[in-house]
Amino acid sequence: MNSLFSDNGIQKTGTVSDDQTVGHGSDKYSDRVQRSALWAAYGDALGWISELTDLKGLRKRTGGDSLHEPVKWNRRIGGRSGVMVELPRGCYSDDSQLRLATSRAVRSDGFDVEAFAKVELPVWLSYALGGGRSTVAAAANMAKKPRLQWFNNTFRGWTESGGNGAAMRIQPHVWSARTPRDISSFLPDVVRNAVCTHSHPHGLMGAAIHALCLARTLVSGGYSSPEDLLEYVDIAEKLLPEIIESDRELIYWHIAYEEDAGGFGGIWEKTAIEARESVAHIASVCDSGKTGEEGYDAIVEKLNLRDPAKRGSGMLTAVAAAGLTLCEKNPKITMQTAVNALGTDTDTIATMAGAILGAAAESDPPSNSVLDEDLFRLDASRLAEIAGGGNPEDYEYPDLIRWSAPKSRADTLVRLKDESLFVRGLGPVAEVIGEPLSTRRDDFQWQWLKLKTGQTLLIKHRKGISGCFGESTSTTVAADGREAESVVAEPGNRSTCGKSVDAPRADSAKTPSRIRGKLEKSSLKDVLLYVERHIDNDEKIGSALRRVVNKGTKGQVLEFTAKLVDLLDKRRRG
Repeated sequence: MNSLFSDNGIQKTGTVSDDQTVGHGSDKYSDRVQRSALWAAYGDALGWISELTDLKGLRKRTGGDSLHEPVKWNRRIGGRSGVMVELPRGCYSDDSQLRLATSRAVRSDGFDVEAFAKVELPVWLSYALGGGRSTVAAAANMAKKPRLQWFNNTFRGWTESGGNGAAMRIQPHVWSARTPRDISSFLPDVVRNAVCTHSHPHGLMGAAIHALCLARTLVSGGYSSPEDLLEYVDIAEKLLPEIIESDRELIYWHIAYEEDAGGFGGIWEKTAIEARESVAHIASVCDSGKTGEEGYDAIVEKLNLRDPAKRGSGMLTAVAAAGLTLCEKNPKITMQTAVNALGTDTDTIATMAGAILGAAAESDPPSNSVLDEDLFRLDASRLAEIAGGGNPEDYEYPDLIRWSAPKSRADTLVRLKDESLFVRGLGPVAEVIGEPLSTRRDDFQWQWLKLKTGQTLLIKHRKGISGCFGESTSTTVAADGREAESVVAEPGNRSTCGKSVDAPRADSAKTPSRIRGKLEKSSLKDVLLYVERHIDNDEKIGSALRRVVNKGTKGQVLEFTAKLVDLLDKRRRG
């Protein structure tokens, strides 16, 4: 089964009328994508306030008021050694941050999973507001191992990573799908995105169910019934193994999973059974006639969403978010219902339900209730343009062959030769907001800033970054090709700015580099693998060719050229 919708655009088991179907690529379709993005961000901003706290803690965060709209509030960022920060009204958490990261990696020609895994995830650590254990561990592992492939990110506990950190961020794949009625237009990228951080079937099933729910509403304007959800489980159970087996990179992930955790098929089948049981609970609530807060309370109890062992499950969160949309159709009231169910994963359930409800909403969230509202709107508009067959300007990432993520999350913010600030991988800083906040140890600081792209970050950096000039410096190429000055502490001397934020030294064996006038054999192999993965991207092939010509011997250039000709010939023959 490859089509989510029947020929007239209506879900086979749904009840939506023909006049609710939206023409793909139309202005109304773009409006749906934008409202889906805005209500998702609104749910995140509201739900983050009540995440992991009780009623007393919530009252402290809100100043004694009930939680019914985003407000300014205080929270410690960076753990026990971090800082207490006043978060502005509408400030969003890691849910929306990683959704924006996914969006940047969605290009006119498809999802750049390498850029997401090697640039977005490691850089996100420096400005993360929250984050699940699996996502943080996966991002840290990618930062630590520059030659690690996205499909082989085997960090400690990776086979048990079944949380909702993947499901909460995959909406851009649906928003940008050129044929969203066709599951194959978005589900493979959902899987590729998910396995960058989450490999347990609970995480994958949750991502698939949520993507299918969102596609249903985005195309038809209707919501997924329990019968629809059962169909989605059937689709996921059948198609995900097929997607994995047919993907030449995911197959390596599958082999590694089975080596570490045993047979994938058995665990996947068990997860599908559990998903059907969870949907049955949703159906029983619907059959009881309970709606609104009463209906959602019943869902929370039946799915046991306050149990710490189940609270962050990817599969349960996706089912709960879908069930919530059946209890209440008004997105603002729905968000209030979700975020006041204390003890549950309030922000993630709210943001996922917001994405679904927003796709059919008639209005935007209240004005000024979402930080960076214009960015979310523009980003969603770009994805909708891609969906309509357009080719908007893509985000320009660093050359991934040369890129090496900062080893420390405090080394992402650097200073350029013109003394402006630059966030590695994300681009120039347009505005520094307020004074830096120092940690208890007084060696790191947190700084609010706004990127030229429009995103607001609270970023961690080493104390004294503004006074780095005058020390020994080295040069690294920034995302837009400009050279950035970064501090390198002299041997035996202490630097107020700490370690280098550069890529590894030229004599490092961990990155493609020039050693005695030639490219290492292992590095040439990496370049060839890179070209094979991007054989349809002329820009990336050209970048790889320049790398070999500049760093390789004549023999290596000939070897590369011969391999490239073979790949292009193979591609031409199909």
